[in-house]
Amino acid sequence: MPDGDRLRLVLPRVPHAELLAGQAVDELGARVGFARDTLDEVKLAVLEACLNALEYGQGQVEVELVAHREEAPRLEVHIVDHGPGFDPGSVPQPHLTEKIRSDRKRGWGLELMRRLMDEVEVDSTPGLTRVRMTRFRGRD
Repeated sequence: MPDGDRLRLVLPRVPHAELLAGQAVDELGARVGFARDTLDEVKLAVLEACLNALEYGQGQVEVELVAHREEAPRLEVHIVDHGPGFDPGSVPQPHLTEKIRSDRKRGWGLELMRRLMDEVEVDSTPGLTRVRMTRFRGRD
């Protein structure tokens, strides 16, 4: 990929490991020329994906970011974990009123990823979940 800068991280299962991925989003997103507001949105989506992978996966979480600067400038993020897997189609869409009344405030991760990124693909089987997200520069 001649126009892409690539960064690979392996996140250990320690508190705040997801913040390393957030720092990588800032670095590579700036190279693509994303505005600060857009980078904050991408970072939130990546942090949610990493938190899910760290919570439900087993072992380390693999994160790869690719910054494409020339044709269709964009940031691509791939997150891999080795947990039990899940069916993304069966994840209920969260509703704000239900979350306010609930003790559990989680459950917004996949919905946030879909709203903040241009493309989100989840491929999950027992032992392997892959999330691929893309945000194009200039969509706003």
